[in-house]
Amino acid sequence: MQSRRYPPILPSAPLPREGESWRFGAAHPRRPRPGACTECRNRKTKCNGVRPRCSNCMKRGAAFCVYIDKVKAGPEVLEVVELLRSLPEDQAFVLLGLLREKDDPATAISAFKGSGVEGEPHIVSDPDAETSILARTILELELMTHNSKAYPSLRPINASALAKSNLLRPVRSSAEAYGIDTPLPIDAASAGRRFQLPLSPSAEVRYCNERLRDLRVGYWTDVMVTDDFAARVISLYLTTDHPLLGLFSPYLFITDLVNHEDRFCSRFLFHALMYLGCQMYSAFDKDSMRYAIEFCEEAEKLWKDEQNSYSAMAGAVLLSLSHIGSGRDHAVLLYASQAMRMGEQLGVFKITDASALRFDVNTSEDNTKTRCYVAWGTFNWNVLISLFYRQPGSESPTSIPILPIPGETNPPWQEETMEGTYLADESLLKSIFPAVCHFWWIIHEAEWIYNPVQDSPPARFRMALAEHTFRKLLAWVEVLEPSLLRGEGEGRPSHVTVLHIWLHCAILDIFRPFVGKAAGPQSRLATFSAWGSSSDMAYAASVNQLKHLVVEYRSTFVASTYSILWHTGLLYLANAMLKGTSVDPEWHLYLLLCIYGYESLSRPYRMSEVIVQGLLSMSLREHNMTGSEAQKIINELREGRLEGIKRDVEARIYAQFMVDMDLALTDPEEARAENLAAKFDNLVLFQDFLNYDQIGS
Repeated sequence: MQSRRYPPILPSAPLPREGESWRFGAAHPRRPRPGACTECRNRKTKCNGVRPRCSNCMKRGAAFCVYIDKVKAGPEVLEVVELLRSLPEDQAFVLLGLLREKDDPATAISAFKGSGVEGEPHIVSDPDAETSILARTILELELMTHNSKAYPSLRPINASALAKSNLLRPVRSSAEAYGIDTPLPIDAASAGRRFQLPLSPSAEVRYCNERLRDLRVGYWTDVMVTDDFAARVISLYLTTDHPLLGLFSPYLFITDLVNHEDRFCSRFLFHALMYLGCQMYSAFDKDSMRYAIEFCEEAEKLWKDEQNSYSAMAGAVLLSLSHIGSGRDHAVLLYASQAMRMGEQLGVFKITDASALRFDVNTSEDNTKTRCYVAWGTFNWNVLISLFYRQPGSESPTSIPILPIPGETNPPWQEETMEGTYLADESLLKSIFPAVCHFWWIIHEAEWIYNPVQDSPPARFRMALAEHTFRKLLAWVEVLEPSLLRGEGEGRPSHVTVLHIWLHCAILDIFRPFVGKAAGPQSRLATFSAWGSSSDMAYAASVNQLKHLVVEYRSTFVASTYSILWHTGLLYLANAMLKGTSVDPEWHLYLLLCIYGYESLSRPYRMSEVIVQGLLSMSLREHNMTGSEAQKIINELREGRLEGIKRDVEARIYAQFMVDMDLALTDPEEARAENLAAKFDNLVLFQDFLNYDQIGS
């Protein structure tokens, strides 16, 4: 038998000497291969990887090569990108130089943090800028990177500058010191408001439409006001709140107003508008509130005989809004719901016969435009008070209007029934109002978040549905016109900022039911790549945006002293500071920012005092605020009351909407503004007793 032959056994590799590394199975260490530059990759030629120029690029005469190294995009990379985008230009160059020198994001950030680079000492530029940005969550950085229209890069807020600014001081006492006829001067050395406080009523103003100079107000009302006063009030409303409410065509309304016609105007609509407008104008003219009461009384008389009409629908919504601000009674829901019932009877919400819609198509362009405006304006308002304000007893609309959104032509859902591009553009409404309608439409579809007991989906699906709504809002922002996006440039109207305030308030509501809950597979946001993405992170990201929006609105727009539509931002930010899962170290600062925001609204709107009392009750209950500080704030609000309000001080201020947004999820009755405010005096006494007892012990 022939013996089997085996290959010779080779000697083993020598053992490594002391200090040398050795890896099993590797006879020779693998040399790292230099990466190819982008030019050689594109040409598919061999690259020697020499930096700053490889041999091929040197032959081609290139000044340098571009190398893209395969580095995992971890949190440090995202932080560097965010810093480079948000820092002032000189600081960004410093960070870029450190990144080129250190060649590692984490090392560059660490060196930048220790370099002592400082920014400008303004409210929106913190000297400790890098620390503030590093404190952001990974999800927030992802949102700023991929959804920058909804989550733009933020320059950090300088807490010390904000604390010293006039945004945290009462505005009414200083205004009275100068007198209402003398604009309060802007102190260039003081951070805060960058606008003059309301002008003298005797000063020349520019009407929103020159045709208002032909207004003869005696035709429409017996209230003794001048033509000029009425024109100013109407102009203030049309340029401030109407772009967000969109209840009628301003052009058609003014046409009938000055020509004494009643197709698109009526005595009831005129008085309802003047009631709200006079509340707003009281920030300019203290006598305006007296007229507001007279217009209110006359509007309520006219309402009793009002028949179903589009102008009646618009006037009812204006009365509902006006009653929220004045706190005079509980008629807010009455007028809002009646506007919806009128719409159903007029066929703008429910159609039982297809021939009715075909008949409407054949009506005039002006009539169709009027129907579209009032239908969507009424829908939007009822969604707002039922979901945002959570007014007890309010009903969210059962469906969207069957008419197209004003400013849009041939919407996809109505191509078969609506013909032609018959909707004319309006100067202030052509871009903002369609966006507002789509926003409230999205919120309406998420009604189960606000009313969890009504048709709520199974618990295991709720987080995914909330994230879906979040994604829809982000997609909505992406298609906004450039004029509706946030920016630091001058000339952007105030209602653009209000629109973004509403956006982030809605996002807080979307994730509020899930914040602070135990972490688990169902609590993670599945469509975001950031590790550990959660409802808490999304909530915190919108809180940061809301901080900047409130500071921006109060600093930039005089409308912050007379428009009620933006106060949701104050309420939601204050709740986030008082009810967060982790205490914000600057909670007291931002709470005062919101409270003095309400103080600036206290002249036009009595409900401001009730809301502040409710928020202070929460502060006394949840945090260590002293009773003396809370009482001082309330006294400052009461000092700014107008004479007519002072005489009516004993009358109860009704405010049924929610103030404690977390408590509203479980106990809506206790969360109401008026119920929280009723506990204020007892909580002040109790807190002072505790402080006195601690001092004595």
